[in-house]
Amino acid sequence: MLQNPPQEKPWVSWLVVSVWSLFIILTIPLARTLQKFVSEQWGRELFTYAVLAAIAVALLAAIYYVVRYRPSIAGSRFIWLLAVAAIFTGYTIQLGKRSPEEAIHFIQYGVLGLLVYRALAVQRHDVTIYFSAAVLCGIIGTIDEIIQWLVPQRYWGLSDVWFNFFAAAMVQIAIAKGLKPTYIAGRPSVRNLRFLCRLLAAAAAVIGVCLINTPARIAWYAERIPGLGYLKENESVMAEYGYRYDDPDIGIFHSRLAPDELRDADLERATEAAAILNNYRDRTDYKYFLNKYTPVNDPFLHEARVHLFSRDTNFSNAMEIGQNSDWYGLLLTTAYRENQIMEKYFPNTLRTSDYVWQSDKLVRARKHLLQDKVFKSWVSRHLITSVTEAQVGAFFAVLVLGLALLDRYLKRYENPS
Repeated sequence: MLQNPPQEKPWVSWLVVSVWSLFIILTIPLARTLQKFVSEQWGRELFTYAVLAAIAVALLAAIYYVVRYRPSIAGSRFIWLLAVAAIFTGYTIQLGKRSPEEAIHFIQYGVLGLLVYRALAVQRHDVTIYFSAAVLCGIIGTIDEIIQWLVPQRYWGLSDVWFNFFAAAMVQIAIAKGLKPTYIAGRPSVRNLRFLCRLLAAAAAVIGVCLINTPARIAWYAERIPGLGYLKENESVMAEYGYRYDDPDIGIFHSRLAPDELRDADLERATEAAAILNNYRDRTDYKYFLNKYTPVNDPFLHEARVHLFSRDTNFSNAMEIGQNSDWYGLLLTTAYRENQIMEKYFPNTLRTSDYVWQSDKLVRARKHLLQDKVFKSWVSRHLITSVTEAQVGAFFAVLVLGLALLDRYLKRYENPS
């Protein structure tokens, strides 16, 4: 692979890519079961160890190839290979502290990155191959996440899209700078540049569609397309746009509703909303509530319940760990601020419900309030507030159009032969 391009027919290489991509997709419904089994049998840290072992094996294999086929420049190649391996290792260890199973993406899409490179290398022999391979893997990784989102009890994750692309891109760097195949040389051909433009346009289109797949849009097509009605009850959404509230007396929180919408909903729905919240007051019912009243079908109720859950959970945790813990004041501060949000922005709903705090809780939380701590609620913290949905849609539409025009422009310089 370092001296000469792969010799098999293109369709054979792409068949291998398709089989591996299909394998990744087919593991989606089984992922949670496998994660649970591994965690119960050996512990979640096994995922970290497995990925670190894969990185070590890949590094040793790459070094072997360099020593065997490019010994005269082995020193500089080693630096690049070790750097890529170190980045993968560092990232894997960081993920291991909070979500070790996420690092499996590095194996899945690291292998895919190599396979896509090989498939492209059959016919494309300039530097654009590395960019094309990374972008194509990014497209496949995004489609993988879309399919995962469509599977009940699975979630869309923009961070996972990044992990997929990152793994494939790092493999391209390892190939380009570490292995440095001799047949990848010369100026980029117009044909290959056009191919890269089309890939970039496709990637922009796919990401753009995901970033405008909001709860309102999901609700619209879920009602009209047979078989997709369950998406209205799906807690996971691809992108949500909302509003940032900077309250000088409370802190910062996000909401899907504008201030006037939040105020009107609280005035008009207080009695109804309070009755529903009361039916799901038990902590064991919280999950069922979230599945029934989602950001898609009822953002007002959903947000109110999550604020209340955050308030009560933080207060309960503070009582469990006791005053001697460094977290005691922080937990009570969070509980107090969440209660303030309910009192100020959901006042009628809160007063009509059974969730009003007893005076002793309020006094205790206020007593340990960290006044100098800038509060940032974790409720709905993922909402996009810096740009609007329309701005994002317009940006990606212009980007796709620009890439399409560039492709058309380059066509004028492509050699017909």
